[in-house]
Amino acid sequence: MAVRRVAVFGGTFDPFHLGHLAVALQAREGILAGETWIVPAGTPPHRGPVEAAAADRLEMCRLGIGDRPGLRVLDLEILRPGPAFTVDTMRDLTIANPGVGLWVVLGADAARQIGTWHRSSELLAGYHFVLVNRTGEASIRHDEAIRLGFHPERTRVLGIDSPDVSASEIRRRVRAGESLDGLVSAAVAALIARRGLYR
Repeated sequence: MAVRRVAVFGGTFDPFHLGHLAVALQAREGILAGETWIVPAGTPPHRGPVEAAAADRLEMCRLGIGDRPGLRVLDLEILRPGPAFTVDTMRDLTIANPGVGLWVVLGADAARQIGTWHRSSELLAGYHFVLVNRTGEASIRHDEAIRLGFHPERTRVLGIDSPDVSASEIRRRVRAGESLDGLVSAAVAALIARRGLYR
């Protein structure tokens, strides 16, 4: 029986926006995976403090994917105390899902920082990666990825058709009272307004 393939897409998702949704959907299609698992970080180790609480970001991810098939939101990093290291998350997912081929989804910017990640050599040696080039970021090529330490036969580079949107721009718009149309789903926009997030 063929090994089931899953794309694992982690991030702060502060908030979860339509660019994230595009990555989740197209990464799954690009590697012919059965599902994309979206994993919001509780305490992200690679950036400054998040603005929205973990529970709010988890809910935004769930609202952002809606009822689309092939997408799931996991709460294991939200529930884990301390920093959310990808290598620990992948270990836990591997143990809990024997026989599943797990692919780590990284944006180009994150891929370029892989050498600074906790136990990065262990992560690079143990998993497949799909590196995504999304609108608004400097693209990464396969040869650059190899120089950064990604295994040539376990790494795929994908171009993602997505809106040019960033979480920081969304937070700025909320503070300025501007529209979020075309940046986040209506359900996420409603949650941001209802809970007064990013004010």
